Amino acid sequence: MRFKWVPEPPGSIEALDAAQRAIPLVPAREADCLRRLVDRETGIDNRDNGRRWLTFLRALGLIERVASGYRRRRAEPTADELVDRLLNDIYGARELYDVLAAADRPLSLDDLDTRAAVDLPTWERHHHVSDHEQVRRRRLRRLVGWFVLCDAVEEAADGYVITN
Repeated sequence: MRFKWVPEPPGSIEALDAAQRAIPLVPAREADCLRRLVDRETGIDNRDNGRRWLTFLRALGLIERVASGYRRRRAEPTADELVDRLLNDIYGARELYDVLAAADRPLSLDDLDTRAAVDLPTWERHHHVSDHEQVRRRRLRRLVGWFVLCDAVEEAADGYVITN
């Protein structure tokens, strides 16, 4: 299963670490985890964003959901490991990365929008009927932003390029 939600990338990997550390090692109820995400220095400003972050942290293997709530995993992945987890577990990441890897020049967000075979899942497409394209483009921008954050992609003046 690949997860759909992709939050806005934070300013640094340390912010991702802070979100992970906000979740306790001992399982806690979702409400407690959401409160901790919002109350701590994580950059997560409300419970709705906190729910999305819980899902994203699960996708990256940084936390896990158990019968009694959520708990932090004792994991400190490298940037390369985070990229692998994005590629394997986040909807659209693999397809976007493949387009960047096959490119012979930097690709702008417009280029990625036309070349990447990433669409929204059917339910989400129907849910966002009036702004389907905006939602899809926001997902692409966020995904490429996560790749940049993990140093797998570099933002050049004329677009994005895979770093080797």
